[in-house]
Amino acid sequence: MHLDALQLPIEWEQFGWPEHPDIGGVALSTGDPRWGWEPTGPAFPIHTMERPHSEPVEGYSVDHVVLLVPSLDAAIGTLDRAGIGVRLRSEVGGRPAAFFRVGPVLEVIESPVREPSIYGMAITTHEQSLDALSLRWKGLGLSVGDIKPAVQRGRRIFTVHDLDAGFAVMSPDGALPA
Repeated sequence: MHLDALQLPIEWEQFGWPEHPDIGGVALSTGDPRWGWEPTGPAFPIHTMERPHSEPVEGYSVDHVVLLVPSLDAAIGTLDRAGIGVRLRSEVGGRPAAFFRVGPVLEVIESPVREPSIYGMAITTHEQSLDALSLRWKGLGLSVGDIKPAVQRGRRIFTVHDLDAGFAVMSPDGALPA
């Protein structure tokens, strides 16, 4: 089972991408948060979607998708019943979190939400330096935050602000000496 489609309230064309980009095997579309799974997904009360026809965008992959949940233990149980075992438990921003491999990483964070909800995603750029991409996107008028060290050792990250979902871009694994 793997995540193969994601819908977020982000207009993908503003990044110079097609309306339905395929980022490393995950088809993206614009609208209220939904996800698509092959063959089926875990039993969370999150709207699902069919994978849209999409156009590949080279040089990127989906690093992780962030899912906020009211109970991390309940979410781990739901994913376990779907055959997806936890790979790591940790804290993110002082909150309990767990990480699962579903194609990209699914980062599940306990948060004061009523129902599980998709918060956003992070992608990895493979063909451009993070600095060059940040400058290019700023040139497109996007509100791009400062490049900072990522939680993952040896990586860097920047966030795109003023969107209706979380969206960040990371350097590849091993891009910096540890």
